[in-house]
Amino acid sequence: MRWLGELAQHAAELEARDVGVIAIAADSVADTAVLQAKLPRLLLLTDPGAAAAAAWGVRVPDADNPSPGTFVVGRDGIVRWRRLEDARGDWPTYAELAAAL
Repeated sequence: MRWLGELAQHAAELEARDVGVIAIAADSVADTAVLQAKLPRLLLLTDPGAAAAAAWGVRVPDADNPSPGTFVVGRDGIVRWRRLEDARGDWPTYAELAAAL
């Protein structure tokens, strides 16, 4: 949630740069709806079967949840930057993300 909160704090700046944020989690639809209400400027989606996680290469076999990842994807669909987090919560800083835009 910390990383999503940081992105939400910069939502106006991201929108001014024509950047949308989509967060996909393996959480239940109900849990995602609760979080969406707290972060209305971000688009939160649920991936209970982990199909999206597998497609993005962050699914961990036999794990309950995928490994978190942050991706910058151009309008052409090309991944311009990515950061795969580890179990320690090694999230990128907003400055790192902004530099990749």
